Amino acid sequence: MKGALGNISFTTDIWSDSNLKSYLAMTGHWISEDPTTKVLHLECTLTAFHWLRDRHTGELLANTILYLLDRMNVTDKVCTLSSASYLDV
Repeated sequence: MKGALGNISFTTDIWSDSNLKSYLAMTGHWISEDPTTKVLHLECTLTAFHWLRDRHTGELLANTILYLLDRMNVTDKVCTLSSASYLDV
């Protein structure tokens, strides 16, 4: 993500396994440029896979996501953040 030309968009999803342990996955999406050809590329990667130890309240999710973004040192590059669990309407 260090090669991102501008902002980075993130998506998240949360689910529970058969033992009712909850997990959060986060992916990042950005545009990079090939330094030789100057061709733009859409990049994406899994940026986090995190076990949620407590109930996933809004406050816990916000704190967890901010913690993960801070660890990746990209908080200032966030453009959008969407959650797949809210998109499954």
